[in-house]
This record gives sequence, C-alpha cells and structure tokens, in this order.
Amino acid sequence: MTDVRGPKTGPLTAVFRPTEPPRVPEQPSPVVSLGPRTRPPDPADAERVRLHQAFLGRVVDYLCADAGIRQFVDWGCPVPGTAERVRRASADATLVHLAPTGTAGVLAAPASNATVLAGDGSGGTGTDSVLRRLHTSGLVDFDEPVAVLMTRPGTEQDPPAGLDTLHRMMRGGGYVALTSTAPRPTAERAFAPFLPVEPGVADLTWWPYPDEDVSAPGCGTLGGLGRAPGRGRGAT
Repeated sequence: MTDVRGPKTGPLTAVFRPTEPPRVPEQPSPVVSLGPRTRPPDPADAERVRLHQAFLGRVVDYLCADAGIRQFVDWGCPVPGTAERVRRASADATLVHLAPTGTAGVLAAPASNATVLAGDGSGGTGTDSVLRRLHTSGLVDFDEPVAVLMTRPGTEQDPPAGLDTLHRMMRGGGYVALTSTAPRPTAERAFAPFLPVEPGVADLTWWPYPDEDVSAPGCGTLGGLGRAPGRGRGAT
C-alpha cells in the first residue's frame, strides 16, 4: 500500500461624472443587527475532520488502486470531500451517498456524478431496508465488488448495525470501512463477519500503520477495513 499519511479579476472600477448627491431626510436604518451568524471554528473540531478525511483518503486510494473497487457507497460519512477523493482515485467509479433524512439536498450539489438517497439507517429507518433499496434500485450491483464507507464513528452503546445483512448481500465480495470510539475489543468485534484487512483496527490517525509502529500519539478514534470474499453471482 502506498505510504501516505495525510491529506496536506483585477479590481472592478467604475468612473462616474461628479454629481451633486440628492438630499434625503435622515431616517432610522431598517436593518436590524442579528449579531454573529456563526460561531468561530473550533480548532479541535477542524483537526478531527482533517484526520478523518486523511483516513478516508488512504482507504479510498487503497480500494481503487490495490483492490480494484469501482462501486462505492458513502454511508452518511461525517466529513466532506468523499466524492472528490473517489473521483480523483477512479474517475469512472459508481458512487452512491446515503444521507440522513433531511440532508439529501445538501449533499446533492457537491456530489458530482453521484446519486444521493435519503435514509442511512438512522432516525428509525432500518439498515436492512436501506440495503434492500440499494439492491432493488439497481444503484449497486452486489454481484460485483463494492465498498461501503460506514465511518460515522460508532460507540460501545451504538455499534454499526446491519453488517450481517451487508455481508450476505455482497455476493461479489467487497469491503466495509468503519470507525469507532469504543474500546479496542468492541471495535474489533464490530467487524464480524468481515475479515480484517491488515493491520486490523488501528488509530485512524495512522491507519494502515499498526499502532505499535507509531510513536506519536493518536486521536483516540479507531478505524479499519474489513473484507468479504466473493461467493459467485447469484449466491445467497
């Protein structure tokens, strides 16, 4: 795998003839100040986004260059830029965004040449039903390898759901990327029944380098990639 550690008109002038400005009686301004519209950015949040983007970039590059994946499902990833990274790695790849209800319109504009479906298994929409929509709509061919990026971090109380169904549907094989803030044993169990891709679960700051090979501190969120071997077309 490639050793990659992170994502790293003139002025418009108008000329007018000097004229005497018309006299207008002074009036109170109708504009009401609403105060600051956005909070100043949190450097810690910005760093978490950067590290997550870098992790996804390394995952996507590996899947395109080494695994030959040409179908991607962005399962509600919490950081921007996933579509652009897939396009840079493989311009002809199929990309489907699964967006939480209410955010599909936001994703549709920047996701060039990508399909956006509302519903990512959260908010009462079952994960199994979302997977069946992907299958019955023809947006994803599960007889061919597919990669699913489910990298909204899971927790010990709320692990990723539907992985058994996803594994069964991946007749042509494929991969799932996960991140987790749970303890390492819990994060490792979350990948079952997928086979972990070396080095298995590692701090997403350094993945795919094993934690013991890196002396610098990580971010505390674990990430990894699991593989489903292909079982042949039409298998169940």
